[in-house]
Amino acid sequence: MFHPVWEDADPADLVAADEQTARGNFRTWAKITSHVCAARGRDPGIRVGRDAIDQACARLGPYP
Repeated sequence: MFHPVWEDADPADLVAADEQTARGNFRTWAKITSHVCAARGRDPGIRVGRDAIDQACARLGPYP
């Protein structure tokens, strides 16, 4: 894994995020990771699951 925050994430959630948003782009994954880490910094109890990933992806703005 490229970052420890993804260690406990469900692989299916990561695949969905990649297919819908990141599309294999490392820079986009870095932004998603940053948003997930910031959310966990605000609330360490957040589980890195589909909801957290979707919220992080939504913070990226509209994607064509």
